[in-house]
Amino acid sequence: MYLYLYAPYLRHKKYAAQLALLEGRITDFGINGKISQLSQFLKFPAAIKEFGEKRITTLVIVGNDDLLESAVNAFALSNIVVGYVPLGETSAYADALAISQGSQAAQALAARRINKLDLGRVDNKLFLGALRAQGNGLELHFPTFSIFPKGFSAIEIVNLKNGVDATDGALDVIIAPFQGGMFKKPAEPTKFRAVSCRIKSAKPISVQVGGHGIVKTPLQVDIVPKAIRMIVGRKIVAQGRRNPASEHARGM
Repeated sequence: MYLYLYAPYLRHKKYAAQLALLEGRITDFGINGKISQLSQFLKFPAAIKEFGEKRITTLVIVGNDDLLESAVNAFALSNIVVGYVPLGETSAYADALAISQGSQAAQALAARRINKLDLGRVDNKLFLGALRAQGNGLELHFPTFSIFPKGFSAIEIVNLKNGVDATDGALDVIIAPFQGGMFKKPAEPTKFRAVSCRIKSAKPISVQVGGHGIVKTPLQVDIVPKAIRMIVGRKIVAQGRRNPASEHARGM
């Protein structure tokens, strides 16, 4: 069974025409299913229990990246296939997944190209996109080396975005030190790939994690290969697992 899960904000009448167009295309492609409209009273994942998880073969998120992150976190390492229709808000994941906005995404759903994508894991929480942090005194400890950025720096650990392969069994790490006085500007970033990382700091620093909001250092970040089955566009090509870079650095 297909279950289409609508984000709460799509209840607004300004989205009625877009939803009608989407539902028409879904009918034309013969991929009809049940629809669940989330609200302040019906939240995820309670909506899933209403239909029975065992009956669902494909869960289609209609809405934004945050709701997609919730679904991915809930159904990782399961047999449920997750699809995505970005609608109503800007999506950072649509291009990376080669999924069109709004009703045009129905074509990708109908084609049903399924890739097993990696997920990142922060402690016991899974994420599809990335985590970001910035501050003084950040430390990054990898299995065979450590990095201690000097002064104020920004870090990003990415699983999925444009130009980053979410099927390669590794996370992309980007470290950008800042230079200057009051008006700091980022210097040329250092980029490499890793399968795990321990982030520490002398004082707790806020870390933004896709789908989970803010967490605090210290924390452990790992890759979970082939953790979620997702419908993607035809531009996505599984490249297989490559060996992560083994660069060593002590300071920046």
